Amino acid sequence: MNAKRVDSTGPRAADPIGRVALRSRYKWLTGVAAIGSLDVAQFLATNTGMFSAAPGRAAGSVLGLILWLALTVLAGIAASGRRFRQLTRAVLVVAGLVAVGSVGLTAVHAAAHVGGLRPALGGVLSLVALAIAIVAVRH
Repeated sequence: MNAKRVDSTGPRAADPIGRVALRSRYKWLTGVAAIGSLDVAQFLATNTGMFSAAPGRAAGSVLGLILWLALTVLAGIAASGRRFRQLTRAVLVVAGLVAVGSVGLTAVHAAAHVGGLRPALGGVLSLVALAIAIVAVRH
């Protein structure tokens, strides 16, 4: 069998249009992750009483902020053109963790009939980030 091997030295690596398109995907992911980070940071900044009244909830929100920020940084590194296998895996793993956490948070808020539109938008934003990450990593 004559199977084609696709890696960073193949014909797609020499394609400047393909590299630009890939970089733009990571730029989009960086932007989406930055919006997610800002959303969680704004939530934490406007709900400081939560740290004493509900420390577990605050810890979960801080963890969510850390994950969004990590995704922003990782996607930014990938958008700069520096990509390697561990980086693309990390982008995908962190995007998956953000999506699972945000969708779970959305489900909890929906079941309790609290939170309004904000948790739902966070869940949608996290799924958009995951979709962009999957597309970027596959190409």
